[in-house]
Amino acid sequence: MGKASEGDEGVEGRFIVTIQWREVFKFLSGAALAGALATLYLWLAGISVPFLGYMVTPRLLGLKGAVLVALFVVFLYFGWLKE
Repeated sequence: MGKASEGDEGVEGRFIVTIQWREVFKFLSGAALAGALATLYLWLAGISVPFLGYMVTPRLLGLKGAVLVALFVVFLYFGWLKE
């Protein structure tokens, strides 16, 4: 290996990754919307869903759908609406 130039001590082989949070929130808003729509459909239809040997009741699906709608609104704001 060659000698590091002045001011580069200890940074050989490293790089910095910046996370574009706006793009992350855009993705999460879409995922939350899709999950909310599917969950709310199951709630409105009154369908119980098996999960790991247990049955998830429509009442719990409605609660999950409401939480996902709230998350969608938060992610929508931070991903698309906030300047």
